[in-house]
Amino acid sequence: MNRFRLCAVAPGLVLLLTMLLFSCAPVNLYTISMKYLPQETPPSPTARSGNIPVTVAMFIDARAVADTIRIGTVTLPDGKAIPVTPKERRPADAVTDGVRQCLSEEGYSLSPESPAWNLRSDSIDKLWGTALLIGGSIDRLEIVCHKEGFKKTYRTDVKLTIVFADTRNARILRRTEAEASSSLAHVSFSEEMLGEQISKTLSKAIRQVCSDGKTIPQILEQMKRGGG
Repeated sequence: MNRFRLCAVAPGLVLLLTMLLFSCAPVNLYTISMKYLPQETPPSPTARSGNIPVTVAMFIDARAVADTIRIGTVTLPDGKAIPVTPKERRPADAVTDGVRQCLSEEGYSLSPESPAWNLRSDSIDKLWGTALLIGGSIDRLEIVCHKEGFKKTYRTDVKLTIVFADTRNARILRRTEAEASSSLAHVSFSEEMLGEQISKTLSKAIRQVCSDGKTIPQILEQMKRGGG
């Protein structure tokens, strides 16, 4: 009888031991979801771009880092540093898609293509098919979390350079920078919190230029007037 009870309990014990072993296994990488977060209060649906369509070129990852997939670090109490990487896509893809989403949210008409562009006027291709071209570079994009006992400190830092160009006349209209940062002290830690913090900061930086209600309307008006 005892043998039958042992056989019945054994599978549960094996599962419990397996779970304990995996829970104690060291973590060597955190992967997070980094994305543009829509505005809590959606803007009016009135399109601001009139008849001028917009092309968003693929952003260039210009960060001075050895590994452009890495976007951050989690530091443990013993000083060990664990890298943080995006889960679904490269940082350049996430930023480009974020700019596109923000512009679409504002009512702008977008080309479905995101061509590669080196941000120089002599490389603008008129065949891209729209009047306004928006590209840029990722200068800083980082999240750092320090674990100190029950306290976890999150810090984020984002800097983008955004370039506007007139595709028809192959000329640069404006270069501008957008920066955002944040800090948070909390008792909880998770990959979800890491992703939420960097996503909020990235979205804030994008909206500084793409939905400030001034920058793009001024550029579009300049294009309509044919001014320099």
